[in-house]
Amino acid sequence: MNAPTKKIDSLFGLAMHNFRRSVQRFYISAYRMANPEFTHEKSAHEMECISICKKLIKMEDSILLMTPLTDKRFIKNEKMGIYVIMEKYNVQVINHIYSYSITLGDKSWGKLIDFYNQEIEKRRNQFESEIRSNIKHSLKNILHDIEEKI
Repeated sequence: MNAPTKKIDSLFGLAMHNFRRSVQRFYISAYRMANPEFTHEKSAHEMECISICKKLIKMEDSILLMTPLTDKRFIKNEKMGIYVIMEKYNVQVINHIYSYSITLGDKSWGKLIDFYNQEIEKRRNQFESEIRSNIKHSLKNILHDIEEKI
């Protein structure tokens, strides 16, 4: 190719790139206008509920349970007397006196569920490493016992 042809090709490529970016920006802005989640502002109750759940999830004495069939998630902290049931964008915070039911937005729900799942995965990994360390220890004992008998 000669120099003028390369320059035309690069200008055409740049123009196409700019056109595609403009179309993409327009599509994203239209999507955000049409999707209520992007215009949804969190209420004070929703923000408090999320922070309560995250703090309970982080606590070591909280019990985290999940049902794979109904996709419900539970947080139980007997020490504080707080129980949480999370199911399909709805979070119920229950203490001994009151029960609060808060509906979360799509984005907030996704972030809370990801946070919950990461904590469960972390606890599962800890549990698995404890199990494996016990196995290694017991295998050493078995080997030691066999060597003593020989």
